[in-house]
Amino acid sequence: MQTLQTHWNTEVSSLLEKYPEWQKMLMSAIDKPQLDVGYCPFVIEIFDQYGLLAGRINKFGCYECKRLSNQESQFVAWMFDGELAIFYVDSHMLLNRIAIREELTL
Repeated sequence: MQTLQTHWNTEVSSLLEKYPEWQKMLMSAIDKPQLDVGYCPFVIEIFDQYGLLAGRINKFGCYECKRLSNQESQFVAWMFDGELAIFYVDSHMLLNRIAIREELTL
């Protein structure tokens, strides 16, 4: 599943306009292919409008940043090895570059 849509509702569009760097990264990632089914990123980092939320360096550990309870995420962006892989706003999935492995049924 790549992007679910490219013409977003007014609320999502207004939000993206507040964060032009993220909007630019999202728009350039939309045209990129899905990640390979067996792809396992070395570095996974999760961001929102405040910056880094959490991350993991493969087999070396996890890290996270503290937030105040009133600092709610307006969007969430997952970066795999420095590339935008997932981006969502509330329940609106704007980008999903993760390939889903099809299971064979007999």
